[in-house]
Amino acid sequence: MDLLEYQGKTLFHRYGIPIPKGALWPEIPECAGPFVLKAQVASGKRGKRGGIRFADDRKIAGQAVQEMESLSFEGETAATIYVEQCLDIAREIYLALAIDRDRRCPVLLASAEGGIDVEDAPEGSLLRLPIHPFLGLRGFHISAVARWLGVEGQTGEQLVEVVHALYALMLSEDAELVEINPLVVSADGSVVAADAKVSLDDNAAFRRHPVEGASESSASRRSSFEQAVADAGAVGIEIDPDGDIIAVVSGAGLMMATLDILCEAKLRVRAVVDLGGSVLAGGEVLGRVFQAVVAAGPRATFLNAYMHTALCDELARMMIEAQRIAPLEGRVLVRLKGRNSDVGRSLLSDQGFDVFEDLGPAIETLTQARELV
Repeated sequence: MDLLEYQGKTLFHRYGIPIPKGALWPEIPECAGPFVLKAQVASGKRGKRGGIRFADDRKIAGQAVQEMESLSFEGETAATIYVEQCLDIAREIYLALAIDRDRRCPVLLASAEGGIDVEDAPEGSLLRLPIHPFLGLRGFHISAVARWLGVEGQTGEQLVEVVHALYALMLSEDAELVEINPLVVSADGSVVAADAKVSLDDNAAFRRHPVEGASESSASRRSSFEQAVADAGAVGIEIDPDGDIIAVVSGAGLMMATLDILCEAKLRVRAVVDLGGSVLAGGEVLGRVFQAVVAAGPRATFLNAYMHTALCDELARMMIEAQRIAPLEGRVLVRLKGRNSDVGRSLLSDQGFDVFEDLGPAIETLTQARELV
């Protein structure tokens, strides 16, 4: 779940990270102008697309809001407008914590070249410090960041507090990314988070405190297909609206591997669906997923399941029931492997499914199918 800026700053404030005074339009912060107005969108580089404006008073702010509400950011309109006090900026720093999938640990990122052009900064300007998942954040990490950024005194002391707070936020909220760009250093040496980018792990939502409006804003950014799949209790990701194939898969890891293989085979993937915990929730639940797939209108549906502990014949019976509820159209191929897979494949074959035990022949059949050319 990617939070909007004002939602991320709600978390920042909860963990003691300094933020500017702000409010959602039509409210304005309780401070004298000038103000900065920010379109609340998930897409990046909004500042270069007119998504950040300045206003000296409420009247000018209202005019700017009307203009900003009509803007489109990669097809996304602003969910709302966030109004903040302007900051006295002496320096801009980039600071973030992210999950490094290759190293399988958090990594602390810092650059002295923060702001809207940070993506264009030289590669050597970004410090990357892996954090051992068992040992956690250590003093040498923060010392290295302070030296890299060249901060000391009051600014250095506040930087220590901000880094500790970011790390606490990442752990407690199960965040995959917490980013401040820029972390503003004012003329008096104090630091303030002028922006917030926070991405939370959806799978851990049950064990963290809710962020107001987060689920609604996340849902509003889903496509109709993704929302329909979510309503069925699964996870759908739309890849290419003009694609031919939708892959329905029995787990997140297998879903990513399946997508990679389909793309390597030069097949155009419309979307992928991770059944996750709903993989054995019953034929009625799977039927709702099938309804979402049918509504998307793929020319082929690829069901890929590798069951390590659950029984394949149970899943096969679910697929047969789901097919009665929402018959999949076009070519339907099933790769089924695992416990009792022979029985499961026999059941599906009797119902007219194209069934495979191994992934290779299934992909080859998809590739050679003339109707997908």
